[in-house]
Amino acid sequence: MSYSKTIQDMTGLFNNHDTKNLVAQYADNAVIHDPLYPEPLRGKAAIEKDWVEFLRSFPDIKSEIRTIVESDNTVATEYFMRGTNTGPVVTPEGELPATGKKMEIGAGIFSRFDENGKIVEEHRYYNVADLMEQLGFTQ
Repeated sequence: MSYSKTIQDMTGLFNNHDTKNLVAQYADNAVIHDPLYPEPLRGKAAIEKDWVEFLRSFPDIKSEIRTIVESDNTVATEYFMRGTNTGPVVTPEGELPATGKKMEIGAGIFSRFDENGKIVEEHRYYNVADLMEQLGFTQ
């Protein structure tokens, strides 16, 4: 089983905003650690909500894989994303209004898979402060 292929397929689903099939790649009890949130996202419902809200914030967002490395049941992926903020940005403190500003950001994601080929744990790494500055929320 190629977990890297699953990640590559997920990048296409992300770029096509296919949240249903994107979320289907996660185990029911999956956990995502994201620097935007003080607590991990737990379970498919929380993961789907996060994907839907993020893609609503950046309806034109595209992601490309720069580097992908697979070892055992874990895939490390370096991404580059760009998009325009035309929808509200949901944060743990509430919604921020759309700014119409463009963003470009790199990210690293480590995805651990179970024996069924589903993601059970994901660690996302990106510069939240840089993203908020690009969107005009901070100076």
